[in-house]
Amino acid sequence: MEALEGARILERRLSVVSNSIANTKTPGFKRQRITFHEYLLKQVDNTERTAKGEVVRQDLSQGTFRETKNPFDFAIEGPGFFAIQTPRGIKYTRAGNFTLDAQYRLVTQEGYPVLSEGAPIVLRDTTGKGVWLSSDGRFYVDETDTAGIDVFTFENPQALKRLGSNMWEPTKSSGRPQLAQEARVRQGFIEESNVNTLEAMINLIDLYREYESIQKALKTVDDMDGKAASDVGRVS
Repeated sequence: MEALEGARILERRLSVVSNSIANTKTPGFKRQRITFHEYLLKQVDNTERTAKGEVVRQDLSQGTFRETKNPFDFAIEGPGFFAIQTPRGIKYTRAGNFTLDAQYRLVTQEGYPVLSEGAPIVLRDTTGKGVWLSSDGRFYVDETDTAGIDVFTFENPQALKRLGSNMWEPTKSSGRPQLAQEARVRQGFIEESNVNTLEAMINLIDLYREYESIQKALKTVDDMDGKAASDVGRVS
C-alpha cells in the first residue's frame, strides 16, 4: 500500500515538473510547487493508517523581463494580472505578448481582447506616430490619450484556478478582482517564465531515481505474494 501510494505521489510530482519544463519559454508562466502532508485515514475495517495528502502552491514570483522593443508587448512589474475577454467570460493572465487584430483591438495570441474598464482596447494609429504607454498606464495614439490598461490583483491569489492557455480564473476563495495600486506596466518588454530550468531538470532526475526504487519495492512485494501463494498450495 505504501509503495503504491508513493508511486501515485511521484506521478503527481512528475506531472507538475514536466509541465514546468514544457513552459520554460511561455511568457508570464508561473510554476507550481507540490508538497505532501501525512494524516490518518480510516479503512473499511475501522483501523487507521498513515496516508499522504498533497498541497499545490502557485509560485507567483515575478519572472525576469526581456526587452523586445515591440510596442504591443507588455510586462507587469509587481503583483497583478491583465484582464482578458474570452468566450467563457473574463479571465486573467500575466502573459503580455499581445498583438492587434483586424479591428485594431489589443488581443492575446489566441485573439482574445485585452480589457480597459471592461471594454476592448482599440489602438488605431492613423498618422504613423506610434502607440505608447505612459508611466501612469495610459495609451497614447497619434499623441492622443486613448485608453488605459487595467491590472488586477486578488486578496488571495493562491486560490486562483489555473486554466489552459496561461489563463487564471477567480474563485470564491481568491476574492473578487481589484485594481492594482502598486503594479506598473512596462511597454516593449515580456515577462519570462519563472521556471528555473536547471532546478527543474535536477528534480526530474531525482524523481526518476525515486521511481526506480519504488518499482523495485513493488516487484519485491509481488515476488513475495507469488511465493506465498505457491507455498500455500504446495502439499508437504
